[in-house]
Amino acid sequence: MVETILKEVSFFSGLNNLELNKVLAIAVVKKYSKGHMVFAKEDLGNNFFIVKSGRIKIFTTVGSNKTKTFAFLKKGDFFGEMSLLGGKTRSASAQAADESELFVIPKKKFKLLIHKNPDFTIKLLHTLVERLDKCNKDVECMLFHNILGRLADAILELSKDKHSKPVKMAIDQNELAQYLGTTRVPVCRAINTLKRSGVIDYHRGELIIMNSARLRSIAGKAA
Repeated sequence: MVETILKEVSFFSGLNNLELNKVLAIAVVKKYSKGHMVFAKEDLGNNFFIVKSGRIKIFTTVGSNKTKTFAFLKKGDFFGEMSLLGGKTRSASAQAADESELFVIPKKKFKLLIHKNPDFTIKLLHTLVERLDKCNKDVECMLFHNILGRLADAILELSKDKHSKPVKMAIDQNELAQYLGTTRVPVCRAINTLKRSGVIDYHRGELIIMNSARLRSIAGKAA
């Protein structure tokens, strides 16, 4: 079961069970209740994390009351590698969005893992490039899309691992606002516009995509 979870992490894909057990030997499992901080921005980076279960929010806070959410990480995702490799403090905060369990690997053991397994480094670089590309797309979206387009894009991104028909996901308006780096009021207005147009339905924290083709069009994505 545990080996299966690690195989879902791109960083460890391709390893056999013996090699995965070596990874498990240097990791400990920690539980985090919903809302608990895993680490805060500017903390020293001492650990590498893999999500065993639950959901982790990666975010930053600007000023006293504005939050920008970069990602919600799920089972098999990893985080915390950037400050370990660069020897710097954390560039963002991590918080348990749901009750979660994490594999935690200390900094020294993580670096040994990198040095002894060159393929890990290549896979890690691929992931860092993907995350940088996403950040670039987020900036482009904020510069050139209106709130409706940005919301449509966010809904598509956050629901991409959902397979129900129609696609459903549980998310509140504050979470959506933080993901967009804005406040709740414009997000509420945009949600109501999409509802009136029959593109989505939204009720008591559950969002349902009613017309995915129209949603992709509003987000500026090809059909």
